[in-house]
Amino acid sequence: MRRLRLDRPVSPGATLARDVTGPGGEIIARAGHALTDRTLQALKGRGVSWCFVNDRWGEGLHVVPLDSGRSTVRPLLRDFNQKVRELVAPLLNMSTQRALEGLRNGRPTAPLARSRFVDDLPSVVRVFIEDCEQADPMGGYLIDRSSGGDEDGHSIGVAAVTSRLATLVGMDARERVTAVCAALLHDAGMVFVPRQVLAIPHSQRSIPERIRYEDHAILGEAMLEPFGGPSLHLSIVAGEHHEAADASGFPRGRKGGHRVLRTAEEKRDLERVTLTSEIIAVADAYERIVSPSPGYSGHSPAAARDILESLAGRTLNREVVHRLLASFPVLPLGTDIRVVRGGYEGMTGVVCAIPPGHQEQPVVRLFLDPAGHPLPTAIEIALADTPDAAIEVLDAAVPDLPMRAKVGER
Repeated sequence: MRRLRLDRPVSPGATLARDVTGPGGEIIARAGHALTDRTLQALKGRGVSWCFVNDRWGEGLHVVPLDSGRSTVRPLLRDFNQKVRELVAPLLNMSTQRALEGLRNGRPTAPLARSRFVDDLPSVVRVFIEDCEQADPMGGYLIDRSSGGDEDGHSIGVAAVTSRLATLVGMDARERVTAVCAALLHDAGMVFVPRQVLAIPHSQRSIPERIRYEDHAILGEAMLEPFGGPSLHLSIVAGEHHEAADASGFPRGRKGGHRVLRTAEEKRDLERVTLTSEIIAVADAYERIVSPSPGYSGHSPAAARDILESLAGRTLNREVVHRLLASFPVLPLGTDIRVVRGGYEGMTGVVCAIPPGHQEQPVVRLFLDPAGHPLPTAIEIALADTPDAAIEVLDAAVPDLPMRAKVGER
């Protein structure tokens, strides 16, 4: 199984390896369905950019998304968001200032702090974390999200990456549950951003639309404040996940750090972004980079590395980024590549194996000739044994997104 971008060729007889979901999480195509030209066009028409496929060219690969397990996170999150929308409905069309006053004075979300959701969330998250830890990082960290409008899918993807990052930075089991719960609700304030605004690529939004989008952080913080007590981290992360290491973020321009360990003084500094928020900011950026959004189809994990590296130390915590990048190969399994030098120049294929000690010299399976026609038989070459060959990642040449889009804005 491999992840396929729908503008790429697929071998004859290919089938969907996983269900494909739409913006609302609804299933629009079932696993096992033949991936014909007609099916591909239908999926594109529904706004789908990627899908997981079983095909001859990806034979032997087992590239699966992090969030592919048995967890019941999605229905729980969907029910929570529906309830939130009902509780804050009278405030949705107000200005940000008036909505904040309504949230803080009226506390409409307070009933949720005593709901079954709060009781069920930790146990569901523990199962979710177990599932995520079983995913093989050799394919990079992929998310089971196919379309740009799937907001719940985005939050679940961020939570999945957060679960791995929490382990990488040394959090214990309790801290991991805390971080993943916060990641699931980091975008709670998006309920205040009109759907028509979310459907517009960030670079095309008007100034008022951009401001309304940015206000989701402080509105989410106010929405979750009534949870308080042991759930205070939910509100903190909702308000901080768009702050930046260099203090260029929003809503308050707080400064982050570039390390995982904090001194006692740094931990007491209320003007410094918390480590949990910085971890979720990195997970948020990575999920946005590898997943689709309006006007953007998403990058491969291999290409995402360069974008994240460019953000490390500026908008994102440098050490957290580096720990994430060190945890999966430079050229993960399933990466689409083109040979740019040597006897196979111009042919395209996929990374199919990573020999120990040769992360940057994997085994590649070539299946298209320089003209883009399928080869009669796929060719496998080990780059470590083919010194005259060089490859490039196919989507590495995609024009850079605006910087703000790179760090998680649509």
